Amino acid sequence: MKQALFANLTPFSRLVFAIALTFSCFILFFFASLLLAMPLFHASLTGTLEILNQTGNPKALALLKYFQVTQSFGLFIIPPILIGYLFERNSWSYLHANSTGSGNLYFIVFLLMFLSLPFINWLVDINGMMKLPAFLKGVEDWMKTAEEQAGKLTDTFLSGKSFSNFLFNIFMIGILPAVGEEFMFRGLLQKLLKGWLKNIHLAIFITGFLFGLMHLQFYGLLPRMILGVIFGYLFYWSGSIWVPVFAHFINNSAAIIISYLANLGLISQKYQDFGSTSNLFLILLSMLMTFSCLFMVYRRKAL
Repeated sequence: MKQALFANLTPFSRLVFAIALTFSCFILFFFASLLLAMPLFHASLTGTLEILNQTGNPKALALLKYFQVTQSFGLFIIPPILIGYLFERNSWSYLHANSTGSGNLYFIVFLLMFLSLPFINWLVDINGMMKLPAFLKGVEDWMKTAEEQAGKLTDTFLSGKSFSNFLFNIFMIGILPAVGEEFMFRGLLQKLLKGWLKNIHLAIFITGFLFGLMHLQFYGLLPRMILGVIFGYLFYWSGSIWVPVFAHFINNSAAIIISYLANLGLISQKYQDFGSTSNLFLILLSMLMTFSCLFMVYRRKAL
């Protein structure tokens, strides 16, 4: 079988090449999607950009969703698949997408994601208490602004009562990020860092940190980092990228479902509060159950 084009690169060279190619794909897809948006939304280039700033305009919401979808492909899905082919001539094998794992494993992961909610939401509260020194007030203000804007964008996407909007959110917020971000962070970046650093645990924690940082929601960095670490160990212990993809999908889709039910007036709870508690015993129990589920996944690897 013919060798892959970049099979002989050193681990560090692979990492640098992957970053450069990912950035190039993102730029290419961004401009291509911007040019395609003009005929799709019947607007000029400047008009398209102006629409994005028109809060409350249904056309602006449609345009935001369009860019959200194209970004998922251009930044998270296409680059890992392309890089996998260039490194091994088999993207599915490189990303560990050619194995799925047993149904029992997915049941454990399903329990893990729900049992961990009080613990993860407690981390959100802890992270929210973050206070920077006075001389970093400008940085803190920028972080708060970025957090508010990201929150408003999420709320905008999750608004609406139509079932078609609900299904599209499952696709846009549930499926695409779960597949794309896991391909990119666990399937590609974690693997490249492991090859370079020769330490899987360090690779998992660095990838988890970068995963949390990528969302630009600094007052949610800690819980997202911990989720990233959980996804990293699920990938490492299961040997299948679809296990963390499933966990990621459950995490994202729970918020979509809660928001949809709230929009219909069937429940009063907000998705941000789903699974939250101030009961220390329940938080500690959640933490214990989280580690217990992870240990069960680890034990399945060891058997």
